[in-house]
Amino acid sequence: MANTNKPKPKLGPNGSPVKSTAMGRKKIRIERIADERNRQVTFTKRKNGLMKKAMELSVLCDCQIALVIFNSNNKLFQYSSGDIGTVLKRFSTDPVVPHEKRTNKDLFAQHFKTQPSNPQIKNPVEMGGWR
Repeated sequence: MANTNKPKPKLGPNGSPVKSTAMGRKKIRIERIADERNRQVTFTKRKNGLMKKAMELSVLCDCQIALVIFNSNNKLFQYSSGDIGTVLKRFSTDPVVPHEKRTNKDLFAQHFKTQPSNPQIKNPVEMGGWR
């Protein structure tokens, strides 16, 4: 008699099914992580990765970078390739129009348009929650 029980899908930190990819990495749905502890761990890891990428970009491409992050508890995290005040002053007073200006909505539409929707979780793009 054959076993007809299908294996249950693996769930990610946000409670959504995940798909395995090569080398053991898993794709996760890009949506708010429901569990506070998992959300904090993910924030810390991704913040550190983002700061490392910003540093690498500034060194490799000789560009000025100012990165400002406020977490959900209003704590400020910042990275700058030089004096952050100088970079932010240049940003606020430079009359040049940005060469590229992106929002979460733009990037989500570009990179995650094939992501299946989860009816239990509201999509922040559709809700207008992302600016």
